Amino acid sequence: MGGHGMTLFQRGLSALSLWRDYRRSNLENVDSQLVFHKKLTGLIRAHLNQDPTTVKILEIGCGQRASQTILFQAEGAPAIGIDREIPTYRLSVKKFFRTARINGWERALKSLFRHVLFDRRFFQQLSRRTGKSLPPGEVTVCLMDAAQLGFPDDAFDFIFSSLVFEHIDDVPAAVAEVNRVLRPQGTAWINIHLFPSLSGGHHKDWTDPRKWPSPQVPPWDHLRENRYPADNSLNKLRLGDYRRIFAESLEVLEESLVAEGKHILTPEVETELAQRGYPKDDLLTREAAFRCRKRRPRA
Repeated sequence: MGGHGMTLFQRGLSALSLWRDYRRSNLENVDSQLVFHKKLTGLIRAHLNQDPTTVKILEIGCGQRASQTILFQAEGAPAIGIDREIPTYRLSVKKFFRTARINGWERALKSLFRHVLFDRRFFQQLSRRTGKSLPPGEVTVCLMDAAQLGFPDDAFDFIFSSLVFEHIDDVPAAVAEVNRVLRPQGTAWINIHLFPSLSGGHHKDWTDPRKWPSPQVPPWDHLRENRYPADNSLNKLRLGDYRRIFAESLEVLEESLVAEGKHILTPEVETELAQRGYPKDDLLTREAAFRCRKRRPRA
């Protein structure tokens, strides 16, 4: 997917920034993936009271490397990952041209660049840390739209998604599909990067404001002049929108929020954005995670 309204020069800067992030291990590094995997297995044990290897798992938005799906499958869990772009943890000539045909040449070239320069080292480190051969010989990943899941009702014990739903166009349909394919005693955990937050525009300069405050891109630029658009497609929903959508289709058991930007939000910027319809709470909430269970049909 491309960045809407970006010039060729801005696309070049975005690609350069992406290269720097991979070199600095700011994106999907081994440590962060292992910490996240521990969190997911903890959720399964705590809320399903089962060994993760016995639980049927669905990851919505597994990404190019499909790291979590691969880790679960390597442990023996019946896990499936889906994404609307072709995962390229292995990239043959045939898959490269298929990626270009389905997701565009820009995505195919980015995938090739990442695969050649970074993926081999990433999986070598992951294999060394886990003691397993990664990626395994067979990985079950599907090219699929989250709003139209090709699975039967009540198919999964555990459904998770992290930092993906902000990219989904039809979020109500996707959440309704989660409810449909989740088993009655199952658990869904969905974490969302909120658009009005300081880093919600997904510009690389604001990936982590605690470490890299941008010297060039103004704070909350994506809500103001948007002079530095990012190479991403975002639905622009707010926390209140997600709360309403999740409550309509699922039974929300727990909500957890991650804050950011309090030390950067000035009274002037707060006033300007309030006039644009963004209250302070929206501006200072980076992520929202919803833990849910299936909502039974009303009688």
